[in-house]
Formats: sequence, structure tokens, C-alpha cells
Amino acid sequence: MATFRRRARSEEARQSAEHVLFVEGKGDSCIDPVVLGELLRGAISVKALGSSFHIRSAAEALHKHHPRYYFLIDRDHYDDAFVEACWATFPDPNTCNLLIWRRRELENYFLIPEYLVKSEYLAVSRDQLSQTILSHCRKLVFFDAANQVIVRIREALKENWIRQFQKASEVRTPEEAVAKLTALPELGARKRATSRLLSKTAITKLFSEILNELTGGERALEYGTGRWLELMRGKPVLPSVVSKCFRVSDAAGNVLQGPKSVSELAKDLVRKPMAEQPADFRELARVISDRVAAK
Repeated sequence: MATFRRRARSEEARQSAEHVLFVEGKGDSCIDPVVLGELLRGAISVKALGSSFHIRSAAEALHKHHPRYYFLIDRDHYDDAFVEACWATFPDPNTCNLLIWRRRELENYFLIPEYLVKSEYLAVSRDQLSQTILSHCRKLVFFDAANQVIVRIREALKENWIRQFQKASEVRTPEEAVAKLTALPELGARKRATSRLLSKTAITKLFSEILNELTGGERALEYGTGRWLELMRGKPVLPSVVSKCFRVSDAAGNVLQGPKSVSELAKDLVRKPMAEQPADFRELARVISDRVAAK
């Protein structure tokens, strides 16, 4: 019986090692791989692979060759439809094993007051914690909305809007090249579209739409109104909240500060029973567990 159990565990370890979840970050000591490694209870290797652009490119390039590689990125500029499609099909060997957080960044999950109060490191009341989160986000909401406008415009301008010439016979002399280039209808259409996109009217409208989505149309951020807790960047807010509301210490009782305190707080939370985790964490863990267990 003992021999059988050892072999079973060895097989499970081998099976698990073949599965890798790639996440954002530089170095495996950054928050994403550390926290998700804890959340997934060692069921899968979690590795940092740089920016979301690099991860998505790797997902598209590697899925045919490595069906047991999975890729998880921040929401950034992706809309609800695209994000939900990823969750509905993940893992999808027919396209790529890409998953996108429903919230803006991993850090946003650690700004949910109902989740944060589960930590033993909490040093203030629940009301003080909630008000601290709200206060920091109120200070940043216009800044965040303005940056979202820039990201939307930048992504729109990246579109593959013009094709190259297909035949060498189309361009035989310098004069013909210039004539054909300047006559391309796509250039004129692009100029008009860019002009509209960058007009004051369009920018004002886009900013108002983004701000309204964050605030729910209210003059100031409030809990239960708008999607600010989901869609504002959590990365610049979480360290301040941890610093003001938590007293995080290591195993020796030494008080931690800075990134170490944020990482330790997050690890403390994801070690809680799976039933106490945010819905997206539970869903990720279930999907990964099912995938690793499958033959």
C-alpha cells in the first residue's frame, strides 16, 4: 500500500509540473506569482513572464505546442464582452489559454472590504478600512479616468488599418511608389478617423463615459455606486491602505513595510479557506484543479 501511494504521489507531481500558469511581473518574487502560487495550493507552477503584451503574445504563439501552459493578465483596456468570453472558454486549446481578470488588476481583489477584514493583520475598524479605501480612490478618480482615455486612444490607434502592396508589379519605380502611396484611400480615411478620435468633442465624450462608469453618475465615489472598485487601478491604492490600516509582521514578529507588507497580507488572505475567497479566485482555482486532474 505504501509503495502504491508513493507512486501515485510521484505521478501527481509529474502531472502537476507539466502545467504552468504564466502571470504578469518581473521575477517570480513579485506579487502575482507569489500570491497565486499560494492561492492554487501548489497545484501548478506559477511564473512571471513580464508585461500583459508579452503574455498575450506568448499565449497566441505557444498554445498549439504547449496546451498545458496557461496565461493570466490584468484587465487593463479590455471590455466586458472580451473578458467574459475568456472566462467562458478558458482553457481553450482552439485559440489560446488566456484568462483576463474581471477586475482591473490583481490588487483590486485585495481592496474588497468584505475580504480584507478577514485578515488577522487588520489594525483598524471595518468602517475605518472602508473609508480609507474610499478616500484614496476619490483622490485618484479623475487621474485614473484621464489615463483610461489615453489608453483607449492608444489602443484605437494601434489597429491594423492598412495593407501592404501584394505584388512587385504594382510598384516598379520611385515615382510610381509615391503616386500609389499618396493615392491610397486608407490614408485619407485614417486622417479623418484620427481627427475625429482626437477632437476635443470626442475626448470630452470619452472621458465623461469612463468617469460615469466609475462613479455611477454621482459627484463623488460611494460604495454600491459605479464600478470604481473594479475598474480603477488598484496597484497605487493598495500599499497606502495596507500602511494605514494593517500591522503586518513576519513569523518572528518583525513588522513589515512596503512591498513586503503588501505581499504578506495578500498571502495571508489567499491562505484562508477557498470558500472565503473572492468568486474569481474560486473559479480560477476550480478550473486549474480540474485541468491538472484531467488525463
